[in-house]
Amino acid sequence: MDAEQMSPDDRVIVKFAGRTKHDAADGKDGKNDRPTTAKVLIDIAVKCCDLFHDERNDGYAVIVHNGIRRTVKLRGREFRRWLAGTYYAKTDHAANNEAIATALSVLEAKATFDGRQLELSNRFALRDGVIYIDMADTNWRVVKVSPAGWEIMDKPPVFFRRYAHQQALPDPVRGGKLSDLHRHLAVKSEDDKLLVEAWLVASVFSNFPCPAIDLHGSQGATKTTAARCLRSLTDPSVTESVDIGKCPAELAQVLDHHGVPYFDNVTSISSWVADMLCRAVTGGAFSKRELYSDDSDILLTFQRPMIITGINIPTHAPDLLDRLLLIELDRIQPDKRMDEATFWSRFDADRPKLFGSLLDAISGALRYLPNIKLARMPRMADFARVACAYAEFAGVGADRMLDVIMLQTSRQTQEVLDCDQVASAIREFIQKRGSWTGTAGELLKLINESAPTPRPEGWPRQANTLSRKLNVLRSTLSEVGISIQRHKAGSNRDRQLTLESSSDSLSGSSGSSGNPIHAVLGTDGRSRPSSEASSAMTPSIHAGLDHKDDKDDKSAPLSSGMVEVNV
Repeated sequence: MDAEQMSPDDRVIVKFAGRTKHDAADGKDGKNDRPTTAKVLIDIAVKCCDLFHDERNDGYAVIVHNGIRRTVKLRGREFRRWLAGTYYAKTDHAANNEAIATALSVLEAKATFDGRQLELSNRFALRDGVIYIDMADTNWRVVKVSPAGWEIMDKPPVFFRRYAHQQALPDPVRGGKLSDLHRHLAVKSEDDKLLVEAWLVASVFSNFPCPAIDLHGSQGATKTTAARCLRSLTDPSVTESVDIGKCPAELAQVLDHHGVPYFDNVTSISSWVADMLCRAVTGGAFSKRELYSDDSDILLTFQRPMIITGINIPTHAPDLLDRLLLIELDRIQPDKRMDEATFWSRFDADRPKLFGSLLDAISGALRYLPNIKLARMPRMADFARVACAYAEFAGVGADRMLDVIMLQTSRQTQEVLDCDQVASAIREFIQKRGSWTGTAGELLKLINESAPTPRPEGWPRQANTLSRKLNVLRSTLSEVGISIQRHKAGSNRDRQLTLESSSDSLSGSSGSSGNPIHAVLGTDGRSRPSSEASSAMTPSIHAGLDHKDDKDDKSAPLSSGMVEVNV
């Protein structure tokens, strides 16, 4: 079969170097066996790119331009521009849109069926105990963080997907300490300062659930500024804060496209938003119909550390509160305020060293993490282990960090009890009686006797509504010693409830104002109550330093063995 008898699909693409520019650019099939423009485009891409598909089955290409390796989506604008520009550079002719579209369809098929599958990450990737952080700069560099330290790589073994809003992280500088961050923040308590530092370290562990951090305080407490500072060290973005959106699909796209989503000035969180944010913390996925298709889906996956700011805590849903770190900020006094330009010039000057100290802390946490053993897992156990590993590296100690985490859990519980009218009514009712057994309908009648009039919003009107509410509050009430058991009694098979309160909970003291849950070791090696230990220990990240000269205390080295933390 000669060239004239071949169909366009069967015609062989001759080697590009053996064709003239005019022949290669000709988009028509002629008697001289000239390939189509689309085939030339395909030939260029196959020879110059590494084609593959990601875990979502989307086609990608690895291109090298000016010595810089880039990972670009085949259906994205950047690859289309590269392909058109490369074609023009080789042929001195422009490729028409139809030829480019045809070439992209073929290349996408090759990437999907012939190319290998690679997992793409957004800003952070954890592989084989090593963390990679995409710097999102023009050179496409990545920071590799391992237990041995950190380094900047030009061609890392992992690949990232990028979005237009992402900004570059600063070139890290060694020699700082993470606690220097608080020169620029107004975090109210020393415990909360430790949690902020631990959250920054844990936020890059992409395979672990990391709680969202809630920055709240009165007007003038620099909540927005604090959030921007935290995000600038992890996932800087042109957009800075993002909107929750009006529907789950919009919020899912925000969560998918941002490594550390930041929601500013949130006054309240609806039930569907709370559900989505819970899934974002622990890991979730969302599918939506692809545009202009009948049954094709677009899959969005996300497991994200998040930042939320507001004057008040925006939710009292127990499941979401379990996934929040409640950090209170102090109002800045008038004599300490500064204009935006002055503040950001100072912060930007410290930012490279702060980022370097964060990388040091991440490396230290990786080094200590295998030796952290929790006798009992608190809520968000993965975060607790990373936080305790960081505390060991920083010299604070895992026991002290776990005290702080357990006090945070008590505060979350108290928030629900203080703000949920049903929870407060149940607690008051059981504290008076000690125990009670009956149906949900009977319980509703009893708590209605002391309920405010008119009934508050969300107050159950029916027995089945109260029953569902108790399911939501079960774990919160158990934190204050109130257990709820369901059983069926009698021949009528009515569902019965038994509510019981332990003797400790009858005292009425709140968990957030009580002592920490477990004892820690004092400097003399003897066990002492946490309240005494807290006063004996320096309550800051500098606990591993000699505060006389602010240098390392060589007389108190960290243990290299297994660190067992008791709860």
